[in-house]
Amino acid sequence: MTALPSLALAALLVSGLPGQAQTRPAPQAAPQTSHQPAPAQDPDPDPAVLKAMKSRVFEVVHRSPYRLVNSLRALCSGVRGSRIDPEDSDGIRTISVRDFPENLALIEAALKQVDGPPAVAAAQEVELHVQVLFASRHPAPEGSLPEELQSVVKSLKGALSYRGYTLAATFVQRWDLSHGLAIQGTGQVDGAPFGFGTLKDPSQLRIDWEAAPARGFEPKLDAASTLQIPKFQLSLDERTRAGGIGLAKIETSVNLKEGEHVVVGTSVVRDQGLITVVTARRLK
Repeated sequence: MTALPSLALAALLVSGLPGQAQTRPAPQAAPQTSHQPAPAQDPDPDPAVLKAMKSRVFEVVHRSPYRLVNSLRALCSGVRGSRIDPEDSDGIRTISVRDFPENLALIEAALKQVDGPPAVAAAQEVELHVQVLFASRHPAPEGSLPEELQSVVKSLKGALSYRGYTLAATFVQRWDLSHGLAIQGTGQVDGAPFGFGTLKDPSQLRIDWEAAPARGFEPKLDAASTLQIPKFQLSLDERTRAGGIGLAKIETSVNLKEGEHVVVGTSVVRDQGLITVVTARRLK
C-alpha cells in the first residue's frame, strides 16, 4: 500500500474518523505595558496543557517508521510539548508520540491503514533463449541448424550476403520479470571450427550476454505477450595463450512477441558475421 501525501492523508482520516484532532494554542500572555519587560522567547509549555497530553508507543510492522512519520505528522496537534519520534534499530521499529488523546486516536487509526504489507507483484516468468551464429561466405552443410532457426536463416540469406550459417552457442535461462533484476549468461566455444587460432596456439571464444533493465524502466511482459527488454548486450572475446582480445560487442533494446525469433544484433568479426537471435516463452 502506498503512503499518501501528508496533507491528503490528514484530510482523509479526519473526515472519515469520529472526533476531531485538537489543536490547542498556548495561553496568551498578558498585555504588555511600557513598564513591563518583554517576555522571553519560546516560553515553556503551559503545565495544564502538558497534563492533558498522553504518551503512546506504536509498533510498526511492515513500513519504515521514518517514512510513516512524514505522513502522520499532519495528524499531530503541533502544540508546544507534543512530539512524534520514529525509531528503527536492532529490529525494533516504533513511533513514539506525545499528544492529546484525540490526536493519538487518529494516529492509531492511520497506522492501521498505512502499515500494511507491501503489495506483492505477480510473478512474470519467461524462458529466454539466446542463440549465437557465425555466418560465412561459404555454404554450410544442410541440416546443421536446429529446425526452429531454419526460417530465420532463410530470411537472413535474403537480406545478407553470407551463404553459410553455423550455430556457435545456445543459452537458455529462466527470468522472473517481477523482480526487476538483470540476468546474465556466459560460455566458451572452440574457435577452430570458425577459423580462429592455430594448431600451435588454439583459440577459445568467450561469449558474455546480459539482459537488463535501463534506468527508470523494467523488463516486462505486457498483455499482448510482448516482452520489452530495455537493454540487451552481447560481447565476443578471443582467448589464446598470448592473451585475450575483444572481437565484437552488440548492445540494443529488444521488443519481441512470445515465441518469436528476433535477430537483435549483427556484427562483423574478421571476414565473418556474428548474429544473435533471441526468443522468449512465457512459463505457465
